[in-house]
Amino acid sequence: MKQKKQSPRAAKPAAKPAEAPSNDQEVKQPAPELPAARWVNQLIIRAIREQASDIHVEQTREGLSARYRIDGVLHAVTTTEKDMGSAIMSRIKAMARISAGESAQDGRYGALVDGREIDFMVSIFPTTYGEAAVMRVLDRVRLLPLDQLGLSAPVLKRTRDLIARPHGMVLVTGPGGSGKTSTLYAILNGLSNEKVNTITIEDPVEFDLDHVRQTQVNPRAGYTYPVALGKVLRQDPDVIMLGGVRDAEVAGGAFRAALTGRLVFSTMHADDAPETVTRLVDMGVEPFLVAKGLEGVIAQRLVRTICPACKHSYEPGLGEKATLGLKPGQKLYKGRGCTECHGTGYKGRTGIFEVLPITDDIRDLVATRPHAKAVRDLAYKPGVASMVEDGLEKVKEGVTTIDEVARVTGKLKK
Repeated sequence: MKQKKQSPRAAKPAAKPAEAPSNDQEVKQPAPELPAARWVNQLIIRAIREQASDIHVEQTREGLSARYRIDGVLHAVTTTEKDMGSAIMSRIKAMARISAGESAQDGRYGALVDGREIDFMVSIFPTTYGEAAVMRVLDRVRLLPLDQLGLSAPVLKRTRDLIARPHGMVLVTGPGGSGKTSTLYAILNGLSNEKVNTITIEDPVEFDLDHVRQTQVNPRAGYTYPVALGKVLRQDPDVIMLGGVRDAEVAGGAFRAALTGRLVFSTMHADDAPETVTRLVDMGVEPFLVAKGLEGVIAQRLVRTICPACKHSYEPGLGEKATLGLKPGQKLYKGRGCTECHGTGYKGRTGIFEVLPITDDIRDLVATRPHAKAVRDLAYKPGVASMVEDGLEKVKEGVTTIDEVARVTGKLKK
């Protein structure tokens, strides 16, 4: 693994940062540090090959352990002696240009792994038994186009209709780890070209995008989302992407930008698309801004897909037949568990979605500060599937399982 030269924009400032060691420096390090460097390098290479999204390294009572998050689930992968902990954490800090003497810090670095440029966002956190590190893997190869994220044909059409609007706000919602950022980047990649001025405000910038100007907020320096948005509006943007709508001030600014002729994208934490509409009002955004500015909501989750190496059919139970409305003799699929999928029966993930265009009826309803149920009653009409219904279709198609849809939505009982 070779550490690649760090982009000035990607680097996060830290007090007196340590220089990241080059390969030559690595060889010249004192002998006691060589095992730590090898251990970290091997851990990272294996993580990339096993398609982990995050690497967890933590000191415990017994020693130092490492886990990979693969397809949204953590797996223990290795442990080492307790006396290696400090050297390993020092190595991770040096690579991420984090001050060696401080905990609770964030950093970033890039490396060449198997000939691919991979970025890692690193978070160091103090715990009872010593420091813990989480390295988020940012691999451009995993940035998929919109039509490969798992949207069914009707949902994909509604999504493309939304992002073809000349102005307005489009929100992508879901809990953390539901794939919102991947969806936003897919949308921006599809929209951006030399004729469109696209600007993002992120915290942090995760991937470099072609034909997109990206800026990263720095609250400690006073460069907050509202400040950045004010500056972006003076840059003559056509498309704006905000990393997240977290409060009424940011949301209000984003909606005002949408009402001045910009197409604005952002994310929110909400259970489903109808709840997003009511949460904006509850957050303190004026109902008239929501009614006039919001064009649509894309709500999503990520479900694990059945491992192709051990996939097999089975006879569904009575509960599954009733939930799915299966035809007589129709089979379902699941994975037995094998070495390819770490014994889980799943390998890879795909999205389940619901897309809610804001109709005139919903705009009129927003002015009354409605409950989410009232919005749902208007939203889920024939031909417009909820997220759960989208997931159940993928179960019938043999893409995932009913247990997996129940796990990620929390709305389904077998």
